[in-house]
Amino acid sequence: MALILAVFLIFSAVIPAAAADNTQATAALVIKADVLYWEEGELIVKEFSGHEERLKVTPETKIEGVVGGRLKTGDKIVAQITDDRTAISIKLQVPDGR
Repeated sequence: MALILAVFLIFSAVIPAAAADNTQATAALVIKADVLYWEEGELIVKEFSGHEERLKVTPETKIEGVVGGRLKTGDKIVAQITDDRTAISIKLQVPDGR
């Protein structure tokens, strides 16, 4: 009986700690914004709420839907960013044409 209690206590302490670590590692903010301009490795955007953000764009940033490899002023994007505002991915939002 003591062995079962010991195993239960070990698993009850280890599993929640491991689950908490996984949620923090994969947490990313998602913002929707209009591109204002580029400035030395940063993309300056204006969120639809009106707040301006500076997104750090690195060689690892995945950019989708862009013709010519670069976003331009006025493009509408959805970006996944980290807490320090580094862009993980940026996706160009194309209007549906209605």
